[in-house]
Amino acid sequence: MYSKYLIYLLNLILLSSRISLSISDIPIIHIPILFNYTNDIIINNNTFPIILNYSNPLTSYIIFDYVDNVGGFPFFDIDQINGNSSLRVSYSEALPNIIDGDVEFYPLIRSFDPYRVKTYEIIASSNHIESPLIQGAQIYQRITLTSGGSIRINKLGIKSAYYTKEISSAPGSFSCSSELYTKMWKMGVRTLQINMIPARTVPSGFIATEQGFFLTENQAGVYLRGMQWINYTVTFSTMIVKSGCSFAVRSNDYSEIVITINSNEHLNPNTLIVNTRQELPPPDIFIYNITLPFNISLLKWYKIKAIVQGLTIELSINDNNVSTISLPESSNPYIPSMTPGGIAFTTSNNQETFFRDLQVVDLSSSNFGSILYQSSLTSQQSVYDFGVGTNELPIILDGAKRDRNVWSGDLLVVGPVLYYSYYESKYVAGSLALLNSYQLKSGIVSSRVNVGFPLQRSDPTDEFVGPIFYSYTYFLANLISVAEYYLYTGDIQFVNDQWPRMQLLMEFFSALVDTNNLIVVTNPIWGYDYNPSYGIYTGKFTKLNILYAMALDDAAFLADAINNVTAAIQYRQQAIAVRNAINTYLYNSTSNYYMISDQKTIGISQDTNSLAILSGIASQLGPNVSEQLLEQLKQKLRLSGTNGSGYLSTTSDGIPQGTSVIVSPFISFFHAAAAFEQDRSDLAFDILESVWSPMAQPSPYFTGTFWESERPINYPGASTSMAHTWSAGITPLLSKYVLGIKPISPGYAKWLIRPQLGNLTWASGSVCTPYGIITVKWNNSNSQFKITVDIPLNTRGTVYVPTGRNCINVNEKMFHMESYDNSVHGVDRITKNGSYIEISIVSSGSYTIIANSVCNAVSSAFIRSSILFYLILSLFIILS
Repeated sequence: MYSKYLIYLLNLILLSSRISLSISDIPIIHIPILFNYTNDIIINNNTFPIILNYSNPLTSYIIFDYVDNVGGFPFFDIDQINGNSSLRVSYSEALPNIIDGDVEFYPLIRSFDPYRVKTYEIIASSNHIESPLIQGAQIYQRITLTSGGSIRINKLGIKSAYYTKEISSAPGSFSCSSELYTKMWKMGVRTLQINMIPARTVPSGFIATEQGFFLTENQAGVYLRGMQWINYTVTFSTMIVKSGCSFAVRSNDYSEIVITINSNEHLNPNTLIVNTRQELPPPDIFIYNITLPFNISLLKWYKIKAIVQGLTIELSINDNNVSTISLPESSNPYIPSMTPGGIAFTTSNNQETFFRDLQVVDLSSSNFGSILYQSSLTSQQSVYDFGVGTNELPIILDGAKRDRNVWSGDLLVVGPVLYYSYYESKYVAGSLALLNSYQLKSGIVSSRVNVGFPLQRSDPTDEFVGPIFYSYTYFLANLISVAEYYLYTGDIQFVNDQWPRMQLLMEFFSALVDTNNLIVVTNPIWGYDYNPSYGIYTGKFTKLNILYAMALDDAAFLADAINNVTAAIQYRQQAIAVRNAINTYLYNSTSNYYMISDQKTIGISQDTNSLAILSGIASQLGPNVSEQLLEQLKQKLRLSGTNGSGYLSTTSDGIPQGTSVIVSPFISFFHAAAAFEQDRSDLAFDILESVWSPMAQPSPYFTGTFWESERPINYPGASTSMAHTWSAGITPLLSKYVLGIKPISPGYAKWLIRPQLGNLTWASGSVCTPYGIITVKWNNSNSQFKITVDIPLNTRGTVYVPTGRNCINVNEKMFHMESYDNSVHGVDRITKNGSYIEISIVSSGSYTIIANSVCNAVSSAFIRSSILFYLILSLFIILS
């Protein structure tokens, strides 16, 4: 085992070392246009410079429009400053939320600015202001002066912090006779683009100095290897530069206990405040506060000691015991009162603080008195220890504004979006390598990581626990995404890199299988799925078992790639057993749908039934079952009229009472793919239009990117991420099924082109492969279908022409199905298969294929008469 992980380590080092910057990784400057302003603002010709006078901050303002949804580092160039002023700036993706910004999001580890309203104190020397923190996504920016004076703004803008290649320059492309579908394909790519973070783009959250960590305002980091600690003593020294200092104990990336010490310069001076903090609302819950018995001065070092034991914290400052803090009992049955977690450092608005000489000592009975962690906090490695370093690898985030994490489940959609557009495979490879480097000894791999997490280069370890290991379904998504990456790229080196981790992951799941060959959810903490508000899934969760069957097939595919024949056979045998068990125990044959679980037998879930079709499990029950499932989903989940647009992600009886049902573009991706796979293009196009088109229509909420979810009737709330990559699935759906291109063997060595037309009259586009570009252009009318394909070297595949005719024109030569004579270079076979004609292409080049409505009559007669003519001519020559 050691040797496998040594090889894994060496390959990770090679992966990080071969990441190079391209022109698309270089930041660009976004300068907005004026959208709206009050008449007391002095502007010439609707452009810069702008003179901003203090008036009434509620009625005097400027709103700027960046046109596109952009993210990065805001900056302001200012001069002609009269008096001391305060500049208030707010940001939002949607215009209705601009006054107070759209959402403030407080992850416990972050490398971006969580505040959507910022205030800058303007003094005479404030010529250039640039935020050190990223504002993730915004179209609109509003500024106003909130105190006396005036300033002239010569320029403002945002320096980008994402991949910047123009969509028109991407090797993958798509356009069609529908302007709406063409627009939505590009919106999907734009949603991906703003979430693609080039390597070493995000600045370190903490600054390592000779004096220790220096934290500017709004920073937060957790010691990653301490998330399993419960009882311990923590000591460190702190020097407050501005306002106060904050640190947290029992911090685990999801919840923590925050202790704040205000200096005597604070508006609430010399106070101790204790809160619990969590990512989900409400973010902060007040516990306790007291006035300290002495002053806390700026620029003076203080020694802090906190003894965390059970439900109490004893706190001392400079060896003076100042408080014993009692912690509340948990009211959540799934969250213990003593949630494990380590030490964290954080700053809020206006805080600037130094921390140094950290030591954590174990108080558990099994390891009492041992040092858990010790550091002077002066090295860059210490910054990485707290999860707030720069990103070593290129990665893809879930949402530009929120959550700004790498999520494994999202990659099931995000990967295909990238493969069919930019084809910058290093972004998927980097995301997967980072996720999979966090693995427990049991085998499970991380479901999510923060952008600042370091790539782990060690064997699996149980030092990393907590919410980064989110869900059973997401654990399996890691392996499924590795297999899909290999299918689209043919990168066998990456498969070899990841195989030890994936093999250990599958060992974890095999141990969960019961005597009926089904996985049983044994740990409810990992029973969540893509929407935590839908609750915890327990028992024999059907979707989990379907994903397990799919992962077993994919594990066999990966085992084949590295010539591990024994493992491939075992995985396929397990997959057969699991598939049969799902159909035996989890299918409701009376009502014709797959149950949510054996414990939740009512309610119809969109993803469970769609995945049953995509995995082929449903077809094993009979040829009509998949069709019946699609009709069930349409009948039970389709919204219309005053009820809204799209497909619900579940019926209301399938989720906890009082929970709102959403329309999920993420889950609708699998639904539409299932419809296309069953040749139900009518239903697939209905899903595309009803789910995605509301986000593409002009409205105050239009962002040019796709939203995290949709409310059936109302527009999304301010907290909704409106550039969320899991919602961009319409892009690969259009390229894969409408344009019709998909790989059959790794790296497109063998491919398939099978367009599904719907009501479209033409489509054109391309995909990138390791061998070059495949381009497709097709036209359809009542009298003719024409398709032109350009194929790169060293690939082969089949073009499917939708037609009911029995003859076809290939590169200006007409052939009948029964008489193809191999006379077209590169075409070795033409056959009829149902409503399609299959043309097998074995050589690179350009091929134009035409099927005419007159084919069966005139052309076929011409072919037969031509054959007869040559027979007579040959007989005449012989006789003469």
